[in-house]
Order: sequence, then C-alpha cells, then structure tokens
Amino acid sequence: MALPKLRFKEFGSGWNSIAIGTFLKIKSGLGFKAEEYTTAEEIRLLQIENVGYGTVKWTHNVKYVPSDYLKLHEGLVLKEGDLVLALNRPVTNDQLKIAKLTKQDSPSILYQRVGKLEFIKEEFDSNFIFQIFQKDVKNYVLNSSLGSDQPFISTTDLYKYKLCLPSKEEQTKIASFLSTVDEKIAQLTQKHELLSQYKQGMMQKLFSQQIRFKADDGSEFGEWETLKFKDLINIKYGKDHKKLGDGNIPVLGTGGIMRYVDSYLYDGESILIGRKGTINKPQFISGKFWTVDTLFYTEIGKKILPKFAFQQLLLVNWLNLNEATGVPSLNTSSIGNIEIKVPCLDEQTKIANFLSAIDQKIEVVVKQIEQAKQWKKGLLQQMFV
Repeated sequence: MALPKLRFKEFGSGWNSIAIGTFLKIKSGLGFKAEEYTTAEEIRLLQIENVGYGTVKWTHNVKYVPSDYLKLHEGLVLKEGDLVLALNRPVTNDQLKIAKLTKQDSPSILYQRVGKLEFIKEEFDSNFIFQIFQKDVKNYVLNSSLGSDQPFISTTDLYKYKLCLPSKEEQTKIASFLSTVDEKIAQLTQKHELLSQYKQGMMQKLFSQQIRFKADDGSEFGEWETLKFKDLINIKYGKDHKKLGDGNIPVLGTGGIMRYVDSYLYDGESILIGRKGTINKPQFISGKFWTVDTLFYTEIGKKILPKFAFQQLLLVNWLNLNEATGVPSLNTSSIGNIEIKVPCLDEQTKIANFLSAIDQKIEVVVKQIEQAKQWKKGLLQQMFV
C-alpha cells in the first residue's frame, strides 16, 4: 500500500482504498420557481455560482425565499460546517468548486445543480474529506466529468471512485493542519478585499474632488477641466504578431503576456483597452510592447499623465459602451467620447502616486495569496497518497 511522502511521525499504519459511496451520499438541491422568490432578504438560496474554491461567496445574483421555507424544505436546509459541491462545471481555474459553510452562510437552502455531502459513517472526518476532495476528486472530475459545453458530475460514477484514507485520528490531524493554511489564505483574501474597497472609495472621493491634495508650498490647486478622451490621446490598434521572430519584447493580450518577440509597437507609458471580448479591464503598461488586434493601445499627449488617466478609466462602466449584441466590443468613437476630469499635472502626479501606492500593496497581497495557494497545493500532493 502506497504511503504519503509527508506524514506526521506518530502515525505508521497503512492507508485503505475506499469507495466514496460507502461513506457518503450527495444530496441534490431543488430548482425553485421565480415566483417563489422574495424581494425581502430572508433565506438565501445557495446556487452553483455561490460555490467558491473552499468558501461560499454571496457576491452577486443572490436569490431569497420566504423564511417559512426552512420548515417547508427542511431536508434542504444548510447549516454551518456543511460541505457543498458544484455538480455542473465542477472544476474551473484548475480548482474544484467545493465549499464549507460558515456561521455567516447559514441557514441557507440548497438549490439545484449543487450537492450537499452527507456522511453515512462516523469513522470519517468531514474536514479531511473536504481537503482530499480538492486534490483527488478534482483530478477525477477533470478526467471523467460528462458533457463538453457544460460538464457535470455523475454522482453514480463518483460513488464508485476510491480514495486512499488513513485512520480517523490521522485524518483529523491532517485536516487540522491544512485548516490553518486555509485560515491564512482567508485572512489574506480578506485583506485584499479591504484594500480593494478602500481604493475604490478613495478613487470616488478623489475624482469627484471631495478630497483634494495641496501643492508642495501648501497652496490650493486650480479648477479641473472636463475634456473628452479623444482630446488627450491617440487610440491605436494592436497588430498580428505571428510573423515576428522571438525576442524579449512582450506581446500583450487580454489575458496577459502571450509570447516574446523581436519588435515593438510602442515604447513608453500606455493604457491598453480591450477591443473585443474582455472590454472591462484596462491595463497600464510601461516600456516596449506589442499588442494583439483585440486590444487598443493609447499614445497619450502631454496634458495628462498616463497613470492618472488609467486610474480614472478604472471607474468607467465599459460594458455600457459595448457596441455589439454578441461578443462585447468597443470602437474608437465610444472610447474617445469618454469624459475625463483633468487637473494640473502636479495634482495629477499626487493622485496617481497615491493610488499607485495602494495598487502596490494590493499586488503584494495578491502574490502572498498565490504563494500560499501554491504551498497548499504542494502539501496536498505530499500529504495524500
């Protein structure tokens, strides 16, 4: 019997291969009708979009049903500590969509396409199963989930899948250790959310001029102008890069760096704006670069700083500027007609530096979260068979 590479020294017995269906069942939710929803924020329905990577998320499209549904659908009521699994599209971003409910998530009611893990034997630690699902069941799902456009889990087949499990005592020890890693990731995630909220609030106040910086000599800065973006910048199209040779110049797409080439379209500070597909996430870039044809890049004049323009453009509702009924797309006219509030260059510099400093703090936390997730991924590989 194979054993894990990393193990607590007090345990030495072998791990047993056990079919999932012998110790748990998956209870599916119910598809409630629209007329059952209530505008009052009473009892939340836990839908598939609420199942995150380890935690429940109530960020958008939350639906509510009346409080008496707690009795009417007692068998579907979820409480703190319950584990739920997305049954459709169960793996995204190489992570299994399984979540453990907290006190703040309960009570809620199980919706269709979400499954609740119900344990039918006591010799299994639910927190350990929560952890091993993130590794072994994720791999199983990637190899055997059904359907191409909307892959889903067949619970009948999943029940036959075997996991290598240690004694309950060792399960609890492993789960307790990995839970501390999860807590660290949760703390960093909350820090990221708070910094992001702080920046958003400061942007609103700065660009509405509720908060103003002063000049270095203590004097007040002058009035702001309201200009159109086309009066401040030239909007240019990205180009095909396939015929370029390899080099050290990044080719930038909406998802990041695609490759490195031996030529560049622009050298300097610029704002990249999605032309097709991802149109709601402007990017700031400095230095030599090439961009693909689904991106616009900007050549900015002397009246406005690129970093200042970039921060203000983050407040634009880009989806409202969408020109297409299918794949979202922008044109130069819609971008050019965006109104920009422009103070003097000295005040622009102070605002841009202030917001960029917050961005740097956010980036540090993002890296810390990614490092913690990679560390946990390594632990999962070594602590399980």
